[in-house]
Amino acid sequence: MQPLKTTCWPCLVISIVNCTNWRASMFKEILELGEWLEFEGKLVPAGYYTYSDSSPIKWVVHILGISPLECYIEEAEINRPRPKSGRTKRTDLAHPIADEAGYVFGIDRKKDGIDTDAGKKHTAFMSLLEKISQNEDVNDVELKKAILVIKEILTEGILRSDNRFDEIMNKDWVSFVLESGTLSGKHLFEHPDIKAFWVKELQANSIKSKTRDYEVEGDCSICGKPRQLLKRMPGVKLYKPIPLHSYNKDAFVSFIDGTEVSKRAHIGQCFICGDTIARTLNYLTGNKLHYKIITQDRKDGKLNTDSARNQFALFWLKDEQPMEVGETTIDPAELLKNLSLVISRTDSTEKDAPPPDLMHLENMLNTPWTGRDASINIANNAFYLLLLSPNKGRIAVRDWIYISLDKLQQNLKTFLDAQRIIDPDGKEKRCFGIPDILKAIEASNISKPPNKAVEIANPNISRQLLRTAYLGEPPPSALLEAAVMCMRNMKIFEKPDIQHVVMATLKMFLTHRKERMTEMETLDTNRNTPGYLCGMLLSILEEAQLRASRWKINTTLVDRFYGSASSAPVSVFGTLIRRATTDHFPKIRKQQLGYMDLEALMESVQSTIDQTGGYPKTLSLEGQAEFSLGFYHQRAKFSEGRPTKK
Repeated sequence: MQPLKTTCWPCLVISIVNCTNWRASMFKEILELGEWLEFEGKLVPAGYYTYSDSSPIKWVVHILGISPLECYIEEAEINRPRPKSGRTKRTDLAHPIADEAGYVFGIDRKKDGIDTDAGKKHTAFMSLLEKISQNEDVNDVELKKAILVIKEILTEGILRSDNRFDEIMNKDWVSFVLESGTLSGKHLFEHPDIKAFWVKELQANSIKSKTRDYEVEGDCSICGKPRQLLKRMPGVKLYKPIPLHSYNKDAFVSFIDGTEVSKRAHIGQCFICGDTIARTLNYLTGNKLHYKIITQDRKDGKLNTDSARNQFALFWLKDEQPMEVGETTIDPAELLKNLSLVISRTDSTEKDAPPPDLMHLENMLNTPWTGRDASINIANNAFYLLLLSPNKGRIAVRDWIYISLDKLQQNLKTFLDAQRIIDPDGKEKRCFGIPDILKAIEASNISKPPNKAVEIANPNISRQLLRTAYLGEPPPSALLEAAVMCMRNMKIFEKPDIQHVVMATLKMFLTHRKERMTEMETLDTNRNTPGYLCGMLLSILEEAQLRASRWKINTTLVDRFYGSASSAPVSVFGTLIRRATTDHFPKIRKQQLGYMDLEALMESVQSTIDQTGGYPKTLSLEGQAEFSLGFYHQRAKFSEGRPTKK
């Protein structure tokens, strides 16, 4: 927890309590989800982990008979949840009956040299086998006999004569299967007694460490039961496994006085709760239905996996009940998929890959939601979202969002309605997801191809946009500045797709939760703000220049004057109007290209500007946003009804 900048003790207490309350609520909801997933059989066993495809079980030792002892090695490619100790550089933490060959056989051959610790690892594996065989909780007689046989195989080096033994590498995973008796055909590390033993072994290892060889007891902050408390929580995999919570430096501990406090610290959670939370989060990160990457920290095409600018969203529903949307029944998976469309990125890095289609979400939001069973109230169901960022030492919780489905429906509808706007050609109205917005407002992307675009570097913008979409909070102020800066880059007018998103962003900032959201989807002739009117006028003057040249012109007055006109209108409009009156409108009248309508439109806008106080000396950021919208709307209107070029 960061030091609180306050000297008021009551405020300090309230701040700490609020911080603790939301974290406790977050962990409680994750724990409840984990317990439900366990009940459904969707969660890996406690202390087990789904390894990556690059680390399968490569070799299986088949034990054919005990007397006489017969066994052989089979090459395999098996990827199933296996025991995990969370070891990094430690060599004394082996896994039960399935592990890397360096532990199982003491093999030191590596692709890049020799493992000098292979002997220590093998000793740890043999010690763990002995511990299992002597454990009173391991009750299966056949299992105990099998463990004794495995010890004999390894002690006598029986498998070294197998012609495949020399192919085994230090990091290859090895498992044991008995081919006779009640355990025939089963991987022994999946035996219920082994799972129960491993949970207790992990609990003991997590309480004690090299820096703390004693136990700390207290009430678990999640389940409330008096238990031994953890020093660290098991790893959660984002790009790679990282602890969600741990204390390994004194600087991270603020609740214990004295020196070497990290050795005495705990995270206030018992092993059962901590492990269940970690397994649940790993389930979510491994399931595309519950997991989205919001932003990535890329530079020159390279991804920095340790950067806190990477943001991951994990989300789920409190109750997975079917919903009635209009006359259609939507299952929980489809509902969750639609709710996450606003944070979905373009899946492909191809140049012309289409963005996620928000039409399904829009259609769903515009129809009533009810529970399929009349007794189910959607207000009692909820949507949860956890925003995480990786770091070298631990995972940072960026935000925790929870909201009832009835309120979520209204908030998402408002988020999309506030930004929906006509495209630059005046043909189609669209709204956009958060990843599209984050890329569009990054000014450097205007000069890049779409497949090279990156998200804006400010992580607070993405976090606040999530709260705008799901909680209905106002858009972040930094969003306005970033979007206005993009409009000052003239290259954006050559990128209509980016311009469309930026204008939707400006519209959202100005109209979110306001009455005139729908009026601003296209040209709003009743909007009398000075900035909007000046933007319309600049578009009219550009149109006059284009018609006068019969659209045979490479650069227009916009290229030269947009920046000054949008920030200090009074400094340029007098000159521009005189030039249009003397140079452009006579040619339009002569060529019969809509002179009367265009002149009447210009005079009408000028008159309204005069009525509102004349041309402003300067425009604020919001005024510049209004200017951009007025210019964009009027330009799109001209594009929609543009006459055929002659």
